[in-house]
Amino acid sequence: MKKNNYSHRHSKVVPRCGPLVPEGGNLYRSLINIFSLIGICLFFILSPVIGKVPGFSKPVVKASFVSENKLPMLTGSGAPEITAQGVFVMDMDSGTILFDKNPHLLLKPASLTKIMTSLIAMDYYQDDSILKVVNGQSSLGNTADLIKGDELTASNVFYALLVPSGNDAAVTLAENYPGGYRTFLEKMNQKVTDLGLRNTHFANVSGVESPNHYTTAYDIAMIARNALTRQRFASIVSTKNITIQSLKGHNYSLSSTNILLGKPGILGVKTGWTPESGECLVLLVERDGHKVLISLLDSKDRFGEGDKLIKWVYDNYTWQ
Repeated sequence: MKKNNYSHRHSKVVPRCGPLVPEGGNLYRSLINIFSLIGICLFFILSPVIGKVPGFSKPVVKASFVSENKLPMLTGSGAPEITAQGVFVMDMDSGTILFDKNPHLLLKPASLTKIMTSLIAMDYYQDDSILKVVNGQSSLGNTADLIKGDELTASNVFYALLVPSGNDAAVTLAENYPGGYRTFLEKMNQKVTDLGLRNTHFANVSGVESPNHYTTAYDIAMIARNALTRQRFASIVSTKNITIQSLKGHNYSLSSTNILLGKPGILGVKTGWTPESGECLVLLVERDGHKVLISLLDSKDRFGEGDKLIKWVYDNYTWQ
């Protein structure tokens, strides 16, 4: 049989780290060779620890969902018919996908945008930071009826942003940010990249219609999942009604746009609607200790379909 000289020849390229004994000649030169080979060996052994080899781009590995809890198993019937163009349903603890429909289809998020708006704002502002209302009631779309020139704590502006879905609150958070509106918007899109999401881009901070403003059912669910790790966010999006007061003494009565709040197990999160986006909804629900996150984009009946999916999940999945 013919020997494979190719593999034998190339096996010599791999540096060896075993003991080397001089066969003669200059002892000083031999010692230099020994220490050089030791250095090469240490480089190959330690390079994954101390840095990257030049020219090598290490793939980004995103953290996966790890859970010690029981995993959901489908034991009943298939999912119901849903009109929403994009749907994503996930077990929060394990990250198990319970149902999806066009999860990566580019769609308009409308006011679901404000989930990301709140992420950037909460990462910067303290609850007691003082913000001046910029556009107030002149803002486009849905507002919290904030009065231009009024002053509120950041905490109260968060409520105005997420409970009644105030575009005026979104603009106020962005305009008071260092660098202003443009910098705030850049931070929103940078956060998308930081989260490893590839199918979302924000062209404004409130969700008003814009050609280059889009997300997917999967992406917006991941953004919401990240936001829900913040206690401030989780508390606010579970609020059905609240009255806040400005530093100038103006009272603002705020009511949630999420009509499912108050039903057993509903913990939030956010609604959205424009003529172009259709009805949008992200929901967090918990029953029997199991939390499920639902996102619906471009639905004909977001609350009805959200309710339908909740019932289907808990009727047809068991956690084992």
